[in-house]
Amino acid sequence: MIYTMYANRDATIYEKTETMNTGIDAVLELSHESAGLNSPIYNSRLLIEFDFKKLKEYLDSGKIPYNSTKYYLELKTVDVQDIPQEYEIYAYPVSESWTNGTGHKANRRTTTDGVSWKYRSSKQIGLQWNVTQSLNPDVIGEYDSKYGGGTWWNTQNLVASESFSYQTSDVYMDVTNIVNSWISGSSTIPNEGFLVKFSEDIEDLLEDTSTIKFFSTDSNTIYVPKLHVVWDDSNFDTGSLSVVNLDNMNLNVKLKKYYSINEKAKIRIYANTRYPLKTYTTESYYTVNYYLPETSYYEIRDAHTDEIYVPFSKEGTKISCDGNSSYFNIWMNSFQPERFYRVVVKVESDNGDNVQIFDNNHYFKVTR
Repeated sequence: MIYTMYANRDATIYEKTETMNTGIDAVLELSHESAGLNSPIYNSRLLIEFDFKKLKEYLDSGKIPYNSTKYYLELKTVDVQDIPQEYEIYAYPVSESWTNGTGHKANRRTTTDGVSWKYRSSKQIGLQWNVTQSLNPDVIGEYDSKYGGGTWWNTQNLVASESFSYQTSDVYMDVTNIVNSWISGSSTIPNEGFLVKFSEDIEDLLEDTSTIKFFSTDSNTIYVPKLHVVWDDSNFDTGSLSVVNLDNMNLNVKLKKYYSINEKAKIRIYANTRYPLKTYTTESYYTVNYYLPETSYYEIRDAHTDEIYVPFSKEGTKISCDGNSSYFNIWMNSFQPERFYRVVVKVESDNGDNVQIFDNNHYFKVTR
């Protein structure tokens, strides 16, 4: 199962304009750039927070397992300028509270009513990031030329990273250790969100290098920041069913046209043969059902943009069987409502050497 969460708030903090708030900008901008010819180099960083109230309810009730679940932070790219061929992006758990604010980078008069490079509340209130943290060695902050830039926990392996080499700048980062530090165990820390930044190697460079812009939670698109909650909920009991012949297969994903956003659905997959052997039977050859191999997976795409909402995953989208048919479970509150989605099925055989994709226009809509 992959349950998708959407960011509650986010903002970019800029070293160059240390008191500027961007709490409702449509983009998040990770940058290392100069203000002009022969000027200093400045960095920017991202703050992204998710509300874990609903997730905690699912975990405490046993609907999601505590121990085997993984968490992935997803950011979708708007624009990229002059990034290196190889680089790393890091995420840390923020150690101090912050106020989102109502600012835009493009405002003619700078908005200072929320978080910025220097302040974690606002310029007016004046609560600064405590970068020195002399009383707590487990909390750190780093900056180049201007004091600030956020503070984060630096203990218990509470760091996540993703390396990029000649590839897309979209982020899909394993942040399991960080999320677990917020929700489980006896030593939990307050959830103040993620701080996302370039590696120190890039932030310390003396030349103008890189800008990556990501869609923010205020972008009014389907590409907003997401946290994917991934666990294996599959169960494989074939009963009296026989495995389908992959070279001679029809596949039908049984969907309703509309699902409420509050539904938790079991989606049946019926597999039968296109050219059945003729034997004596009182049933139609085409109603005899078979099961898909255990190495079968599903994917959910946006019907209009083809954006992958739920990717093929050996951890989270294995197709199950209960003796009646193959199936998978899906929670509709993982999806943005009033949109159509498409189910795609992948079947692997011969130890993964043979892969078949079935994309047969199986659509459904999630409604409010």
